[in-house]
Amino acid sequence: MTNSNSDGQDGSWIHQITEVTRDGVYLMQQELHLARQETVEKLKPVLGSTGLIAGGGIMAAVGSTYLMQAIVQLLATWMPLWLASLLAGLGFTLGGVALVRTGSQQLKELDVVPQKTINSLREDKEWLVAQIKSRLT
Repeated sequence: MTNSNSDGQDGSWIHQITEVTRDGVYLMQQELHLARQETVEKLKPVLGSTGLIAGGGIMAAVGSTYLMQAIVQLLATWMPLWLASLLAGLGFTLGGVALVRTGSQQLKELDVVPQKTINSLREDKEWLVAQIKSRLT
């Protein structure tokens, strides 16, 4: 009879641990889902800024070819051809650098760390520890 009481207590203890474990696994699945959603929301602006940088680079490369030619020809009517090319090239280079800096600054200002999920995981840890303590006592 003592074995059956002991088995009953062990079975109850195992059942309690199983429940806490199941709840913990479910909680972790929900947290992963939340982290995924929060990360996607935070990455949307990153994609936009990256698009600005790429689009600006492509547009600057294509457009600058034709503008450079026109500017050099215009400046060459008042100065030597080499100086006209130098000034036009410098202007376009500085414009490209400005676009890259703007996009880079936007990326630096973004916070992509899923803070809500981190805070929620801390709370979940506290809950799980409390559950285990309460069921083991």
